Amino acid sequence: MFKKTLLVIVAIFFLSKLSFAGLTTYELVGVVKSDNHNAVVKSVKAALSKDFRVITLFNPAGDKNLTVLILQDETFFNAVDNTGRNSFFALPLRVGVQQAKGVNNVMFTNPVYVAAAYAKGEDKLLKTAKTVKNKLEKSLLSVANISAAKKDFGYSTDLDEIGSWQMMGQSIYTISKIGSKKFQTIDAAVSAISDSLKKHTNGWTQVYAIKLKNAEIIGVSNPKFEKEAFEIGGNNHLCAFPIEIVIKGEKGDVAAWILPEMYRMSLYFMDAGMGAFSAHMSMPGEIDASLSGLLK
Repeated sequence: MFKKTLLVIVAIFFLSKLSFAGLTTYELVGVVKSDNHNAVVKSVKAALSKDFRVITLFNPAGDKNLTVLILQDETFFNAVDNTGRNSFFALPLRVGVQQAKGVNNVMFTNPVYVAAAYAKGEDKLLKTAKTVKNKLEKSLLSVANISAAKKDFGYSTDLDEIGSWQMMGQSIYTISKIGSKKFQTIDAAVSAISDSLKKHTNGWTQVYAIKLKNAEIIGVSNPKFEKEAFEIGGNNHLCAFPIEIVIKGEKGDVAAWILPEMYRMSLYFMDAGMGAFSAHMSMPGEIDASLSGLLK
């Protein structure tokens, strides 16, 4: 009896690990044939609103044929908040609608992929991320006139590799502060960042702000850099944006943090290959410097 029970436990463990094999950056859920991109986006928003809160939407690179919907799932957000540390960069949830020649591709960033990248070994968060991924699939398959066309795409990896990912010495462990100033509170830091973004400093604008118990995450957009990024990997990577700024810290020692862009870009565009990256090697450094200029 003990032997049989042990075999069952081993089998369950193996299957649970196996279920994360072939982890990829994105998932295409289906396609909607229509020349009216805005109508399709409206249908996607309606379908998602049954199970998620749609925070906002925006057009990366200023392209009206590309729309990213920013979503909140309370269970997932709470799991991120409770995990803390660098897991805040796993927010928000992103769904994309990409139109070309009357075909609208409906896709999302895999929440398991980003949770594993930013919070290695946090099994509770990964379990929640997997549940959210299944919810996204189910919700998006209810979009009006969608034809299911499931396809995993982007970089193919596994939990261990993506959790230890680095590019040219940059990783989750080399995140950097925006500016050198320390703030008394999270609200004070958010106010300073927001004021800078209202002025469109260095071309950046605010897309969303997500307030949690232990941090606030601000999503920022810069069409110039988004357009250049699509030259690397194509605009089917639209759910790589916006870029996250995480404001966190203890009272009197609060700061705004960003991922090193070489690392972040590699996470979302690595499937494009090193040749594509080498043609734009200066871009990550330019983004880092540009974001750092938001606070002086």
